[in-house]
Amino acid sequence: MSPYAVSKLATEAYLGAYHHCYGLGVLPLRFFNVFGPLQPAGHAYAAVVPAFLDAALHGRPVTVHGDGLQSRDFTYVGTVAQVLAEAVLRRVVSAEPVNLAFGTRTTLLELIALLGEALGEPVAAEHVDPRPGDVRDSQADNSRLRELFPEVRPVPLAEGLRRTAAWFRSL
Repeated sequence: MSPYAVSKLATEAYLGAYHHCYGLGVLPLRFFNVFGPLQPAGHAYAAVVPAFLDAALHGRPVTVHGDGLQSRDFTYVGTVAQVLAEAVLRRVVSAEPVNLAFGTRTTLLELIALLGEALGEPVAAEHVDPRPGDVRDSQADNSRLRELFPEVRPVPLAEGLRRTAAWFRSL
């Protein structure tokens, strides 16, 4: 429904075509709301976790577009790195896209509460108008990921947020 989504689908289609036409081993991965240390907060396309942490640590309320009940499937960067390393070492191939997420749904309001726990103090929020075209809920079907990477255990969201908050505090 968006140019961004179309660009992702086109890339996946190219990978599938090269796999089927030329036998190229491919693994199209779909990343879902990856967060963690080293992720910058200060640009127009900053992910929600670093943007929220940066605001909270600088005494600003976090900006929530809409009611905050929109949900996302957050994945800690360490878990993503583990999957990528296994994919390379085991030479995992799939012509079909694989969602690199674990089928969780966390609302932005729940995320704010978890960030408050990680920081040891409540995080203030300021609600603004919803963004046009924003997806209300995003949750991955992780069945293909579990099939290809059965040993991977995701870092729990609260733990990933604690690690990320600690890194942001060290700056």
